[in-house]
Formats: sequence, C-alpha cells, structure tokens
Amino acid sequence: MRLRIKVYGFLALVVLLAVGGYFGYQMRSGTAQAANKAAEPAKKQGQDAVPVELAKAVSGQISSYLVSTTNLRALREVAVASQTEGIVKSVDAEDGDAVKANQVLCRLDDTQLKIRLQTAEQRLAQAKLQLEKGRVRQEKTEAQIKNGREDLQRYTKLYDEKLVSERDVALLKYKIEELEHDQRVSNSETRELTHRVEELEAEIAQVNLEIARTQIRAPFSGYIIERSVNLGQIVRNLESMFKLSDFSPLFADVHLAEAEAGQVKPNQAAIIRLGSNLSDQVTAHVARISPVVDQSSGTVKVTVEMQNAQGGFKPGAFVRVEIKTDTRQNAVLIPKKAIMEEDGQHFVYVANKDNANRVQVNLGYQREDKVEVLRGLQVGQQVVIAGQGALKKGSKIRVIQS
Repeated sequence: MRLRIKVYGFLALVVLLAVGGYFGYQMRSGTAQAANKAAEPAKKQGQDAVPVELAKAVSGQISSYLVSTTNLRALREVAVASQTEGIVKSVDAEDGDAVKANQVLCRLDDTQLKIRLQTAEQRLAQAKLQLEKGRVRQEKTEAQIKNGREDLQRYTKLYDEKLVSERDVALLKYKIEELEHDQRVSNSETRELTHRVEELEAEIAQVNLEIARTQIRAPFSGYIIERSVNLGQIVRNLESMFKLSDFSPLFADVHLAEAEAGQVKPNQAAIIRLGSNLSDQVTAHVARISPVVDQSSGTVKVTVEMQNAQGGFKPGAFVRVEIKTDTRQNAVLIPKKAIMEEDGQHFVYVANKDNANRVQVNLGYQREDKVEVLRGLQVGQQVVIAGQGALKKGSKIRVIQS
C-alpha cells in the first residue's frame, strides 16, 4: 500500500514538471514573436527606400548648334606630273613626307641636255665674237664715211676756187659711195649676227628650261599622299609621279536645310569632332555659304574651315560639324541623364529630404551631357540622376552619392 502511494506521488510530480515546462515554453515563444512583429515595420521601411544618386541644378552657359556630318577635304590636292621625258635618276620623297614649296621630289637623267647646253653655249660665244668684230668694222666704216664727207666738202670748196681738179672730187665721191656700200653690208651682217646670237640665247634658255624640268618639284607645301614612280623608270611627258595634298586648312562641306542655313553667317564659330572619337575636337569657323539652294535636295552648302589639323583630322576623315547659332547665359542646367520621358512629356525626380517628387520640366538647349531646363526647376534643387527607374511619386529614397 505504501509502495503504491510512493509510485502515484512520483507520477504526479512528473506530470506537474511537464505541465510547467510546457507553459514556460509557450510564454518564451510568445515574447519572441511579439518582438519580431515589433521589428518588422522598421525593417520593411528600410528595405522600401530606393538607393539613388543626386546632382544639383546649376547656373551656367549653354549654346545651340546646328549639327551635320561629312568628310574632310584638303585645300588642294594635285597630281604632280613630269613635264619632260627621261629616266628617273633619284627619288627624293616618299609617301607621308612633309614637303615645302619648290622642294625637289624626283630627278631625271639630264646628261644629254647638259651636253646640248654646253654645245649651244660654245656656239653662242663664237657668234658673239663675230658680232663684236662686225660692230668694230661698222664703227670703222662710219668713221671713214664721216671723214670722207668732210674731205668732200673741203674739196668742193677747193674745186670752186680752181685749186683741185674735177677728177679729184669725183674720186672722193666714189670712195664715199664704196664706204657707204660697205656700211650697208656691215649693217646687214651685224643684224644677221645679232639674230643668230638671239637664236642661240633662246636655245640655251630652252635647254635650261628642259634641264630644270628634269627636277620634279612640289608646287606648294603639303604632304606626299602617293608616290607612283620608281628609280630607273622611264617616264613620259605629263605622266603622274606624285600626289600632293595641302592639309592646312582643311574644309568640311555640310548641306543644311534652307531654314537652318538662314541662321548661319560667315566667320560664325563652329566645332569639328572626329567621327571615330567624338571627344577629339577642334575649333573652326564658317568660311563660305553658297548663294544658291540645291534644287534636288533643297539644301544650302556651307563650308567650314579648320586650321592646323593634327592627329586624326586628315582629308577624307569622317567628322561631325557643329555650328554655333546661339548662346544663353545663366541657364538652369542639369545632367541629361536625369531626364525621363513619358507620353512625349519630360520629367525629373526632385529630392525633398527622404522623398522624391516627380516634376514635369520644359527643356531648352541640349549638349552631350547637360540640358537646359526652361521651367520646372530652380538652381540649387537636387535631381535624381541614377535609380529613378524604380521611383514613384513620393517614394522614399536613400542617397548613395551626391
């Protein structure tokens, strides 16, 4: 009996311990759940904030440009040809060489021409010597005629006084006539020798010209863009040997609509950007505007000039031409990547403490990385430039960079 009471007492103690442990577990579990529920709103609130990057609207200058594309062309590009026949003796310029005006590019063999020149010079020297002798004889004859005429006057007076005979007077007249005849012959020989000297001088000038033409020279300063002649080659008259191009200045011909061309004037500022690298740019200006409108395209040709081309700016390079038409000071400027578009309307998200408000804006001039805001923003306001795709009106934001 006593043993049974002990067993029942032990069982009752076990039951009491089990019940107490169960209620203790429930109380702890309920407390933890309550704490978790209390933390969920704060955690959810932190997860709903959208990470964004901000930029401030600033006041600055922005310009409007007419933009077109084309290929650069050189001021002039010519084929340098031979003006005589001959064998190439030396080649003094290669592709890509910068040359000066009148610089020798190539030489032809001039041996035969120099022999012709030497022969002609010897003949000229002989002709000049003969001409000099003829002039001496001519002067001598003129002096004899002058003296003879003076003697004739004196003999005539003496004849009137019966101091000389008529025969003496007649002989003197005959002598003067012979001298006058010799003078005419001498004058004729002198003219012939003079003509001969002139012919030989012309021949020498021609040979010198032909010798000069054996030296192929650059007609202007520029760059050799093609060499088509080789050492020992036989070249013909007017055969092309080099192509020469003048790289300064370079020109870009763009064709603008008639209405756009009305905004352009000579000497207007412009920018030329290299098509392969738009960050590579040079300043330029409007050189010429065509006075006529192309009937087939309805466009006006505008020529833009750039000086001192370097790097990739070469004839034939594809470029983008931007002609400045207007400049605005103190414009409200924001990064272009802040702009979003929906149904033809433009808007931005403006940061207001921890919220972002959607604001519709009117845009003005635009450049590569910035845009002018005509209405909707003020200088100093901060706009979202990254992360705005996840925003809605009144969304919470978390700034990661400003």
